[in-house]
Amino acid sequence: MSWILYGVASPAVFAAVNHLDAHIVNKQVKGPEAMPLYTAIVVFVLSVVAFLAAGLPNLGLSGLVITLSGFILMMAYVFYFRAIAVGDAAFVAAMIQVSALFTLVLSVVFLHERLSASRWVGFFLIMGAAIALSLKSVDGKLRLGKAFWPMMMANLCWAAAAVLVKQAFATRTFLPILAYEGFGVALGGVAIASSRSVRQAFRTSIRESGRRVILLVFANEGLSFLGKALFFLGISLGPVAIVSALGGVQPFFSIGYGYVLAFVLPQVFPKPEGGKDLLQRLFLSGLLVAGIWLCR
Repeated sequence: MSWILYGVASPAVFAAVNHLDAHIVNKQVKGPEAMPLYTAIVVFVLSVVAFLAAGLPNLGLSGLVITLSGFILMMAYVFYFRAIAVGDAAFVAAMIQVSALFTLVLSVVFLHERLSASRWVGFFLIMGAAIALSLKSVDGKLRLGKAFWPMMMANLCWAAAAVLVKQAFATRTFLPILAYEGFGVALGGVAIASSRSVRQAFRTSIRESGRRVILLVFANEGLSFLGKALFFLGISLGPVAIVSALGGVQPFFSIGYGYVLAFVLPQVFPKPEGGKDLLQRLFLSGLLVAGIWLCR
């Protein structure tokens, strides 16, 4: 049952990554444009390590498909960093779970999977909870928060990548999948770097952030890679659907981390919402988990 441990450890790691990303983007690098390139660099280096450790595997056509999924994954990171720049970490962690909804839709369209009654219920639970989490009161009117649409685009990309790589899980080859997807992420980084504004933002961040901040950025990207590795390890040992559903606990880890970080480092991390707002967020996060479980 070690796959359960990996399935829970992965969202625990990703929740920590969300908080560090929010701190880095808003307080250190001060902008989302350069962050995907840091991701591409770290993922490429660690993917080479995984590729060598796996014995230089040749996955043929499957390898190309997995690489394409990594390329799309990099596009998701672009939107994710835009969202984290305008939304808090707990909200982003909750909204990430909406990718399960997009994965379900794409699986129905392209893999011809069927929607059972329970999946329909899960579909509406996820969508309803996501919209409720995103609503903000502006001048007495409810409006979707600024991070909503970037997260929707990120979730669409994550779902497309998941559908592409889904069939590869049947091979139970953990390291090769991790390596090939990482190569795709690196290629996506090369594509993003073709933009002059992105290159300029990256050079500026290197010049102005300082060594400690750059080390923090690279360390956090390495932590993100660890979260992905734990997820792949979990699905290589246990049921894909259930391991994926366990990722739904990420919002709860994120809320908990928010309070711990604000208590330990109050000068760095702001105090999260409490009282009624906290209860509402916990309730809606619970609906997300229920929806994900029904969609598994």
